[in-house]
Amino acid sequence: MQTKHILSAAVAVASLAGAAFAGTKAQIVQPTPVAPAECALSGEVYAGYVTNYTCRGIVASHALVEGDSVIPVGVALNYKLDDADAIVASIDYNILTSGHDLMGYDYADIHNELDIKLGWENKNGLVDGLTTTAGWNLVYGGLLGHLANEKNAHSVTQEFYVNANYDINENWFAGITTSYAFQGVTGWWFQPYVGYKTAVCDCADVVVTAGMSATAGYFDALMANANGAQAWWLQAEMPIKVGVENLTVSPFVSLNWAGCGALKANKGLDKGWKPYKNFGVVAGAKVSYSF
Repeated sequence: MQTKHILSAAVAVASLAGAAFAGTKAQIVQPTPVAPAECALSGEVYAGYVTNYTCRGIVASHALVEGDSVIPVGVALNYKLDDADAIVASIDYNILTSGHDLMGYDYADIHNELDIKLGWENKNGLVDGLTTTAGWNLVYGGLLGHLANEKNAHSVTQEFYVNANYDINENWFAGITTSYAFQGVTGWWFQPYVGYKTAVCDCADVVVTAGMSATAGYFDALMANANGAQAWWLQAEMPIKVGVENLTVSPFVSLNWAGCGALKANKGLDKGWKPYKNFGVVAGAKVSYSF
């Protein structure tokens, strides 16, 4: 009998609970969407065409490389460590399209140029708007390799470098790359620059840069060049985003003047034998794909 009363009470409680919640809709909790983790690795691959071989602003003459134009190819990688720091690396290869003999002499070769960089990049960590990169650079072949070969019987130059680039505002920027070569021809290179960038439409920008290169303690008295200003240049580039995602075409034109240090190598030589152009107009284009 007691059991019967207990069952009756339970049924009554269940009925009251059902009446209390009648008409109430169940709340379905949607999980908060989680954004996919950003890939730490990014980069760019590129290929292009340039009308003249240049080295740190110095425009090689036809006599120097027994040819003029260059096909540059390369890849640049960026591995993000945190919001400010990243490991950066790049491999660039400049293919000379004509002969490689210096002034026609087959015993004085100037090779295709291989440039490998590995460094540490910091953005806004020291000063807002300042990007600094410090690293190691190896150059095989090209003009620097040829100079190293004259002194050390090999075509390799190694150096440490620091680049500081400061965005003054959304348009203006300035910076300098300082390098110290410890293998090959040893000494200092300085490459300061200032530039202006602006958008001309939704798919194209214009970037104008003026810069120069100079050396200190790099060339000795027996070498063709002298220390001091090696080159001055003014370059205009227009990166254009084409229809394919992440694909950019960047035509450019550059006006280059040889500095007093490079002009020493031209002194006293006939026009057809001068290794550098006193003044050169260099043009070309690069097709790059970013990822």
